[in-house]
Amino acid sequence: MQSLPAPAPESAAPESQLRFSLNYWCLWQSEPHAAEHCWPGGEVLPSHRGCADVGFLPMMQRRRLSPLARAACAVAWRCRQQDGDMPSVFFSSHGESQYYLEMLTGIADGESLSPSRFSLSVHNAVAGQYSIHGGSFLPYVALAGGTEGMFGAFVEAAGLLLETPKVLVVWYEQPLPKAYSAYLPCSETTWALAMVLSLAGEPSRQLRLTRRSGLDQIETQADSPDLVRAILNGRRNGYSQQNGSIWHWSLNDA
Repeated sequence: MQSLPAPAPESAAPESQLRFSLNYWCLWQSEPHAAEHCWPGGEVLPSHRGCADVGFLPMMQRRRLSPLARAACAVAWRCRQQDGDMPSVFFSSHGESQYYLEMLTGIADGESLSPSRFSLSVHNAVAGQYSIHGGSFLPYVALAGGTEGMFGAFVEAAGLLLETPKVLVVWYEQPLPKAYSAYLPCSETTWALAMVLSLAGEPSRQLRLTRRSGLDQIETQADSPDLVRAILNGRRNGYSQQNGSIWHWSLNDA
């Protein structure tokens, strides 16, 4: 296993921190997973044979949701049941990739573009459907993947918490179509994670994230479990390497 290179000796890697109170979390994934060892203060929803349960929505609304949208709405709705409505941040690296590949293929074959399919493929479609179906009038932000990966959503949440007492953050990913997966790293399963975050210091578990630019020397393996896998396994600290940075994270009891 190849280790990460040490930083340049002339200067230490710049470091910044984010701290939150983690009020609640909810996770769903298409592959069943035992939940007895997961993080405290949240829940893992049943996989339901790889299709998230959105029975809280009317039939006509459920029919418009893709498997990815169902997953995101399921975990977001569960958090809303626990903590009420609040501003939200939705994050996905590639969004509804199956839809826009179908549309591009159809255009290449000379087919007309479906307005309905287009409206469900834009990157804020999942966040918009959740907001509309939930009757929420509070602001939401839809983010795409960037150099900070899923941790970019924490940065956005920290900014929103300057103006609101709590924020819902939702991450959701799915396997890419084969035409893309050969060129980009992607999830092997469909999953969605939601967290209700508030300012650090409140009476709930504390989530701390530290960003270090560059490639630090890390003694553990470079392919250590990511944040989502760690939540399932009950691991309360770890790191994720991004493009030009490393994010260390830890969960502590209040």
